[in-house]
Amino acid sequence: MHDVKLKKAGILIISSFLILTQPCYAAESSVFGGSAAESTEEGDPDHHPEPPPEETAASENQGMLSAPSGEGVFGSGQGTDAVPDEELSALLSSLPFPSSNGSWSAYVCNLEKNTEGSINEHRMQAASLIKLFIMGAVYENYDSLTAQYGKDSVDSNLHVMIIVSDNDAANTLTGYLGNGDSTAGMNVVNDYCTRNGYTNTHMGRLLLHSNEFDDNYTSPADCGRFLKKVYDGWMDGDANACAMFDHLAAQERRNKIPAQMPQGVSIANKTGELADVENDAGIIYNTDNDLVIVFMSENLSEAGSAQNTISALSRQIYDYYQQ
Repeated sequence: MHDVKLKKAGILIISSFLILTQPCYAAESSVFGGSAAESTEEGDPDHHPEPPPEETAASENQGMLSAPSGEGVFGSGQGTDAVPDEELSALLSSLPFPSSNGSWSAYVCNLEKNTEGSINEHRMQAASLIKLFIMGAVYENYDSLTAQYGKDSVDSNLHVMIIVSDNDAANTLTGYLGNGDSTAGMNVVNDYCTRNGYTNTHMGRLLLHSNEFDDNYTSPADCGRFLKKVYDGWMDGDANACAMFDHLAAQERRNKIPAQMPQGVSIANKTGELADVENDAGIIYNTDNDLVIVFMSENLSEAGSAQNTISALSRQIYDYYQQ
């Protein structure tokens, strides 16, 4: 399905949460309404409810799809958990994160050695990184959803949700997961995250909806470990993982992790942004040392500068592992 040589070098770069204080920035686009800024349509962009505690399995499951039994979305070939690497964490600690532009978090997985490191790992504003976990929940229930709503509808919504971060598509798929009930669909996403160990990830509202009472959260490590599973499954030829990888590789938003990479390096990524948030999570492949890199930031004062920071630091990490 994928050229083995292409797969050999995959760097999953997940731009984890970079916490910065920066003014409102551009938003996720909507296939139905052109470019729809999340920052202006989701309520007060400067109001961030306290993150809820780590998820526990939902007790109110009426209207939800039943939790799948068996191998899960990535089949049996999910790979092994990465081993903590002090060298990676030291590398991240040495990076010149800006001290006057918000708060930052980052995660890196060295896919060649199956090691990982992070800095300032904690639950942060997900923005559109929450769409990674909507995608995971959809593929976990793919057969039942396509039987009910049609393969073309499910596939087309998945594609635009990832490649142009379409918010309407994300909300449509969340409704599908809840059998027409969006709240139940969010519970399906949260249940998926709980069962798969993404303990800092929580979906508390639909995209473009008010965040007055709850919001969407994740962390660099949750996003990075999700991407590692996608990469491992892609390398093993798992159908669901290959489909997810293809969506991510077709990403049209290339202004963060991919922006300063050398010509010929391939990146499969998912961005996220709000008025004061800049995130990116990606897989870097077609290199001599595959990686996952994630940057997350919030409370930004200069969003454009934060994008440049993500680009520059991603290139610095890339160069370190290509020596």
